[in-house]
Amino acid sequence: MDLKKIFFVIFAVITMASCSDDDSYEYHYELLPVEDAQVPEVFEYGKIYDLTVTYLLPDDCYVNNDILYEYENTSRNIAVVSLVIESNDCEDLELEQELTFRVHALQKNPYIFNFWQGDDENGEPIYLTVEVPVINISNVSANEFEETHTEM
Repeated sequence: MDLKKIFFVIFAVITMASCSDDDSYEYHYELLPVEDAQVPEVFEYGKIYDLTVTYLLPDDCYVNNDILYEYENTSRNIAVVSLVIESNDCEDLELEQELTFRVHALQKNPYIFNFWQGDDENGEPIYLTVEVPVINISNVSANEFEETHTEM
């Protein structure tokens, strides 16, 4: 899901919640660190691949997890986004979860995936970085990144 769709979903949820007569639930969105990532060793140009990330749910107030997938030239910054219900009745879980998303290999340059793992003591992001080369077996015309992607 691209960033525009995520913002649309967030906007829709906020709009629906603001129209509700029942204001008993307050919530916010939070990024959850990626513990591990399952990524193919190589992409074939033009094919679609499933990537899976593993993350921990801290408690049962974390719901509706999705992927934040940001383009940065040939790199992709990825994190898990969760809606967090603000409540004092949350039960600790530390439950390992997996989330799978799809990537369409449409660039000839290697993909560099930066999976967000939290921030260091200075507030700088820590990433698990995985580089996936792209091969072109079918001789399909592989366009440069600028011709096949729109940067956000």
